[in-house]
Amino acid sequence: MVLACLYENDEDRKQHYRAIQMLVKDLCMPEEEIQILYETMLSSLKERARIKDYLAVLVCHNVKHIIKGDTNSQTS
Repeated sequence: MVLACLYENDEDRKQHYRAIQMLVKDLCMPEEEIQILYETMLSSLKERARIKDYLAVLVCHNVKHIIKGDTNSQTS
């Protein structure tokens, strides 16, 4: 599931792909499941972000909390 306008350029796509791979390794989950959750979260946060330099870090943080069931710690 790659959204056409989700990534600004190839370098942006690569950065987020590396973040997805890190989550797959850390959480021991299938890449497809992580990618869907990651890209959904990225899309939501990117709409409101004024500074996009740390989106990968924020999205990873939120994805980990969602998967671990700690919804009270999500940053939006």
